[in-house]
Amino acid sequence: MSINEIKTTVFGFMGTQPTRLGQPGSTPVCSFRLGSTPAYYDAAAGVWKRKSTTWLTVKAFRTLAVNALACLHKGDPVMVTGSLVTEEWTTDGQPHSSLVLIADGIGHDLARGQDTFTRIRSSSASIDEGAAGPDPWTTPLASSPSETASASPASSAPEEVSVEAANAG
Repeated sequence: MSINEIKTTVFGFMGTQPTRLGQPGSTPVCSFRLGSTPAYYDAAAGVWKRKSTTWLTVKAFRTLAVNALACLHKGDPVMVTGSLVTEEWTTDGQPHSSLVLIADGIGHDLARGQDTFTRIRSSSASIDEGAAGPDPWTTPLASSPSETASASPASSAPEEVSVEAANAG
C-alpha cells in the first residue's frame, strides 16, 4: 500500500456484466459498473427513503478478474474493497476524469442472498505470480468437488420473508 492511498469498501449492485479488457496472453483484467444507493429511514414519515445512486467503475486484475468474469452477473448484490483512484485521459483535446475502484476483493453480499464457494487449486503457479503458461482466459480452472462448499439440503431453498415479518421478530 502506498502513502495516502484511499482504501474503501462499497456495497452495491452490479450495473453491468463484467467485461474482459486486454488481449489474450496479457494480464487478465475485467471491468464493470457498480451502483450504490444509500437509504435511510425517515421516522417522521415512517418510510425508507433513497438518496441518489453513486456509480463507480470497478477494475479487477489477474485471478480476481478471471473469477469475477466467471461468477458475477449484472444485478448481483456485491461488496467490493480496494483502492479509489482517479483515471485521467484526453479526448479531442478535452480532459476527462473518472473515479475507479481498483478491487482487492469482491464478494456477493450475503445479507441479500445465498452463494456457494469453490476453492480453485491449480497445478501451475498462480496467475497473481505472473506465471508463464496457458492463457488464463482460455484455460478452465480446476476445482475439487470436496472443496466446494454448499448449503445443507435443509437450508438450500431460499427463504422468502417480508420486511415487516423480519423486523417483527
